[in-house]
Amino acid sequence: MPEHDEVLDVAVEVPAAPSTPVLLTASPLQRIGAFALADKAGAASPGEVTSEALVAVVAGMTDDLLRTSDLAKASDPGGFWLSASYLLWPNSKINPSSRGRLSPAERRARIEDWRSGDAASRRLGVPCAYCGREACDWFGKVDIPLGASVEHRNTTAPGQQGTPLCFPCVACLWAFPYGARLAGGRATAVHSWDDAFLAWSVQSAVRRTQQDAAVSAAQKDVKPGPYERELSVLKAVRGYGHRITAPVELVVLSNSNKEQLLVTQEMSEPIAVWLRSTVRRSERAKGYPVLVATQAARQVPGEAFLAKRLFSRPGQVLVRAVTHLLERTAAARGVIPPEAVRLGPILHSYCEEVLNMDEKDVERIRSLAGRLASVLGRDSRPGPLRDFIRANSRGGDLHGWFRTKAVEWQLFPRPEGSAPVLLPVHDYRLIFEDERSWAWRRLLTFAVLEALAQAGWEPKGSKEELREFSDDVADSAAHDSDTNEG
Repeated sequence: MPEHDEVLDVAVEVPAAPSTPVLLTASPLQRIGAFALADKAGAASPGEVTSEALVAVVAGMTDDLLRTSDLAKASDPGGFWLSASYLLWPNSKINPSSRGRLSPAERRARIEDWRSGDAASRRLGVPCAYCGREACDWFGKVDIPLGASVEHRNTTAPGQQGTPLCFPCVACLWAFPYGARLAGGRATAVHSWDDAFLAWSVQSAVRRTQQDAAVSAAQKDVKPGPYERELSVLKAVRGYGHRITAPVELVVLSNSNKEQLLVTQEMSEPIAVWLRSTVRRSERAKGYPVLVATQAARQVPGEAFLAKRLFSRPGQVLVRAVTHLLERTAAARGVIPPEAVRLGPILHSYCEEVLNMDEKDVERIRSLAGRLASVLGRDSRPGPLRDFIRANSRGGDLHGWFRTKAVEWQLFPRPEGSAPVLLPVHDYRLIFEDERSWAWRRLLTFAVLEALAQAGWEPKGSKEELREFSDDVADSAAHDSDTNEG
């Protein structure tokens, strides 16, 4: 055994670069960049990018930066990449503080030195932080979009030389901006572990970024619309032509001196699969615009708010759809709007496929709603429906309401083939004891309105009764919305 103060000379074997230069790693930024690089190389996948094509793509990306050498400022025509550099590579050789005092030739020389292709032949003797192959150099904030959060500043720690990377991996990080949207002072990208979807998404992003760079004078500091980034993911998922087999991530980052930011949001695989079905299944496709309309707020378009809720609070989609329907019913003085019927297929599918409500339980709620609609439908006055809506709202006494109606169910004639009990034990447990009781109660409210609309029920009564119905239902809807929205 060696003494404690003895220094062992252990040789660390670093894998050499294999014949395939571009590997996919566990880093979403590197993966996005790898597919962007493959697209720019005309390869079907990152693994098919040859060494020669890799060097050629890097040279092309360097040329994009060299074209900024003659510009006085980022707002000049053709300043897209100079503007983007402050977001991606602050204080690098493309945008030093002394840039205004440098001649175009000096700027060009600095950029060429910074993005030199000579790195491909260097050997550092340590493994690449991403793929484990031999690194070619150390890289830091001025070279790569680290995308660290505010809690982990984008700076190299004291005594550290940076992040060791091999040439293919650093080339992927240089290609990352082409696979992202650069606007509003941030880079926005879509990532997924479904490689086929990621390849398709990045290909679209590369086309858009190249178009932006060609036609825009600079990266405009325009504030994006409400939930615009989440909406872009929703549209990408609905526009994809194949099944999605993994969650879809939204990545928003800033590497600038003003703001170091990394925010990721995930859309689950079931949500992505369901979203695609709203394009490809006719009943759901017809209901999708109706569902979108239910999600709108005063200053937020419906599809944008739907996208936001699908990322952060999927349960709110059901709550908001029911609240909207109640608001429309109140505005129409008890006349249930026709969208109640058109919403049925898509909303029930959402409950089953996204909210994981068991299909049999959903059918039980629909059967219960049918029984309640037969009870409420006996009376053309708006009062009974108003009382149900009020009882099934936050703070309402639904227990007491069911006790009363259960007696009526026994005393009055029932539809042929109906269950002998109005509220069976299993239904009771869903509505009052299940951990998602509020969701089941919202679904019940919707299903009752749907059943009444299908039966052609319309309220009749005095102006006073109809006005009272309208006021009470509107109050219930507003209270439920205020309690649950976020």
